[in-house]
Amino acid sequence: MIDSPGRPVWSYLTGLAEPNTEETGDRPKVKVIHRGETETVIRLAFRAGQEMPDHQAAHPIVVLGQQGDVDFTVEGVTNPLSPGTAIRVDARVKHHLRAQTDGTLTLIVVHGR
Repeated sequence: MIDSPGRPVWSYLTGLAEPNTEETGDRPKVKVIHRGETETVIRLAFRAGQEMPDHQAAHPIVVLGQQGDVDFTVEGVTNPLSPGTAIRVDARVKHHLRAQTDGTLTLIVVHGR
């Protein structure tokens, strides 16, 4: 559906749980699924043992477990992300991810109102 200025008012997003079937070294495969005015939706597809070392986001994030088991460590606490779980983190808070098994996460970066 389109609103009066010609901007979509909704988007149907697919492919959120697709696995990483490529050789991506020590890092997961990262794919932007959607860029909106207020949010960006990204698929993070890990193979077992892959990591995203300490980093931070400029905006608040929400990370949802889609497939497998990926540990999300923030402020010294490790939270296992698996299907049906999620974590929300404020902007500029360091965090680290490590895949225990092959796994896929959906990252939502909230960057607007």
